[in-house]
Amino acid sequence: MNKKLLLLVLVVVVAAAGFYMMKGSQEPAQEPVEEVVVSDVDPMNYEGTVRMGAQTVNETIVLAWMGKLLLDDQTGLDVEINTEFAASSVLHQAMEGGELDMYPTWTGTQLTGILRYEGPNLPADETFAMVKEGFEENFNATWTQPFGFSNTYVMAVRRATAEEYGLEKASDLKDVAADWKLAGDENFDTRPDAYPGWSEAYGIEFGDVLPMQYSMMYRAIDGDEVDVIAAYATDSRIQKLDLVLLEDDKSFFPDYSAAYVVDMDMLADYPAILPILEQLSGKIDAPTMSALNGRYDDGEEPEDIARDFLVEQGLLQ
Repeated sequence: MNKKLLLLVLVVVVAAAGFYMMKGSQEPAQEPVEEVVVSDVDPMNYEGTVRMGAQTVNETIVLAWMGKLLLDDQTGLDVEINTEFAASSVLHQAMEGGELDMYPTWTGTQLTGILRYEGPNLPADETFAMVKEGFEENFNATWTQPFGFSNTYVMAVRRATAEEYGLEKASDLKDVAADWKLAGDENFDTRPDAYPGWSEAYGIEFGDVLPMQYSMMYRAIDGDEVDVIAAYATDSRIQKLDLVLLEDDKSFFPDYSAAYVVDMDMLADYPAILPILEQLSGKIDAPTMSALNGRYDDGEEPEDIARDFLVEQGLLQ
């Protein structure tokens, strides 16, 4: 009887040990399954409204529509769009005030205008790293990877003007600027990366500096109302008006790679928005953006321009 009892006890102990070992081996295997379920939410099941903004510039309007159409197509969200913001600083204020969730802009603009960077010009990758880190730390916003082009400022004059005065580079303006008018976008006359910094770097002061809505600059120079404009490098009107670009021979203007700024609270609720928007990263070079801008300038609807590009890239049906 003692041997039988001992055998029975051993069987019970072995069975119990096997049960706990099997239970223990099963529990860790359940954890990754729970993690996948939590992180793998179908964006088409997202509910709510997000807001895309843009400055009243052909380029940013088209880029804003690209983002909206991608999110319309690949999420369940209602995407509102407002492209009537007068300046990049106003866009930033709107996001800080909770009125916007994302907008396209340029790295150089926000590096100097919002982060108040006053150091030497940086390479494109360092500029991007600085604005991304600065916005994440100070404004609870991040940046998508850039689209693939830099839309820097460039001084432009009429071809007849360039030939008459022998203008080839920005330094050549020194002998004529005091009697001339320069036009720039809405805050070109105040931003450190724009006229104030440029004037100091070149030692050149214009007789008059006129900030105006960006599209009005081209009408002004075409109508001989101003002598020089601070154009955007990807603007199609440079070629249409046969303007001459003056070399930035002191390499003053920083990199202006374009990308979306995205609110991080929104990404916490809808994390798939970032990779959806980054389908455009590296897809748009300067000639492509210039051509898209040209279509806008010719009166085409920005939604149609954006849709055509996305279809061409295989991002929309």
